Amino acid sequence: MPQPARPASKQSTRKPKIPWSIWLILVIAVFVWWSLYLSKWFIAQEVSVTGNERLSIEQISTLAEVPIGNSLMSIDTAAMASQLMSMPEIEVATVERGWPHTILIKVTERTPIAVAATASGFNLIDSQGHNAGVVPAPPAGLLIILAQPDSNAMLGAIKTLAAIPAQWQLIGLSAPTQDSIVATLGSGAVITFGSSERAADKVEVAQALMEKGYSVINVSAPDAATVLR
Repeated sequence: MPQPARPASKQSTRKPKIPWSIWLILVIAVFVWWSLYLSKWFIAQEVSVTGNERLSIEQISTLAEVPIGNSLMSIDTAAMASQLMSMPEIEVATVERGWPHTILIKVTERTPIAVAATASGFNLIDSQGHNAGVVPAPPAGLLIILAQPDSNAMLGAIKTLAAIPAQWQLIGLSAPTQDSIVATLGSGAVITFGSSERAADKVEVAQALMEKGYSVINVSAPDAATVLR
């Protein structure tokens, strides 16, 4: 005897349940986000500055526009570092978060080795010929170079300065262009270097000529130096 057909079973229309572990992860993620961005647990309350010598903590904090009261996570540390490096006194700057409430700023200031007189005042010059800040008067012990800061002429003058021995008692160095560098010595001797290329060779040739009594010397071409007297 044939069996009566069974009615087709209805498929369940229930949606699968989300495992409790997924809910837990979501809750934790929301809590962490709230803690970092909205709570008062990790807000910037203070600034720590290291590496500064000529610049004060207040100057650095003001330039960096430190957002005291904001969450540490919302602070753009790269933008702050870039802002700091726009200051001529600063060569390198890094900004980091110091959990839970501190902005850590570390700077490396440019070291001035000379001075340039400009319309804006006296520009301190570092070993790369860059402007390292403006001062009202030239610091004692730094030579005043007649050249434009941040130029090839200034860089050439700085390279030449590095090659000139202390016993020359240099009192003046000018570089209207990178190929017209002239040094004036305390003895009254005037040495035309031309460019800074082969500066050490030029110093050696000029020294030998000064020992022979010459005081106006052109060593632009050190292998064919010329003298006036």
